[in-house]
Amino acid sequence: MSWINQNQVTFNKPNNLLSLFSASQDQLHHEPIEQFTKLPPHLYTKYKGKKPSQILYEEIYKEIIETPNINRFLQPPPQQELKDQNFKCWQCQKEISNGFLTIGANCDQCFFHGRYFCNDCMSVVRMPIPWKALDNFDLRHYKVSKLAQSEIDKLYALPILEITTDSKLLQANKTLFEFLVLKRQIHLLYDMICDPKLVQTLLDQRMNLCLKRNCFSLKDLYEIYNGSLTKVIQGYYIILFKHIDVCKSCQKRGHICIICKHMVPIHAFDIKNVTYCDTCLKVYHRECVESKSCPNCLQQR
Repeated sequence: MSWINQNQVTFNKPNNLLSLFSASQDQLHHEPIEQFTKLPPHLYTKYKGKKPSQILYEEIYKEIIETPNINRFLQPPPQQELKDQNFKCWQCQKEISNGFLTIGANCDQCFFHGRYFCNDCMSVVRMPIPWKALDNFDLRHYKVSKLAQSEIDKLYALPILEITTDSKLLQANKTLFEFLVLKRQIHLLYDMICDPKLVQTLLDQRMNLCLKRNCFSLKDLYEIYNGSLTKVIQGYYIILFKHIDVCKSCQKRGHICIICKHMVPIHAFDIKNVTYCDTCLKVYHRECVESKSCPNCLQQR
């Protein structure tokens, strides 16, 4: 792969990434991202030879994705019964009861915390549950407490939900699998395009889609679930593909298939038509490769 000119790398980092956890949902959704600035001179040496996606992760997303205790949002809560709470609301400690066959009940169970809350502490707004999204791509809205609603609001736009390529979730969900293929294309394109700012201008607050790791926010997954994000990113990919197709600088970063030696450059991000070797960085036409192993690596053995 062609390495980047460090003067072209641009990024934005909030003063305190962890402060995002105390921001409201409106702030997370609508606060305009600052214009990316050029990589500061003191970081030139630090990131020499690094790809844009690696710098993006280190400088912006690492602190969010690797936040301590984030797993408590991603794992189902232990099963609780009302008696385990001494028949008291988990939040305000008011005495509660589930009545007789729900008649006279003055409480409900929060799907996020797994605890029982009185009617006053339960929210009338239903929310998607992070661990359900990861467990089986369930983005339906469930009953939650006001406390849970506030917590989900704070993490709604943060890319803390990681889906690995060997996840059974991908085997069971075609919509999600196809989006990960598209995301992989965006990631590889971002690392080779002549100016990363062209990608940032389009993706804006969706720059987590440029990372190698498949880290999504609950908002991302919900919009993949309803199809809206896929349409948007497909449109951006077409725009960027057309730029690369006519840009002389981007064409120089392409590769010639060493099997057919056709002189039209091919690119690693075009994964539906080419195959890419992570070991030797060679790129081939898929139709030219007879085996699943890299021909160049096999020849070097």
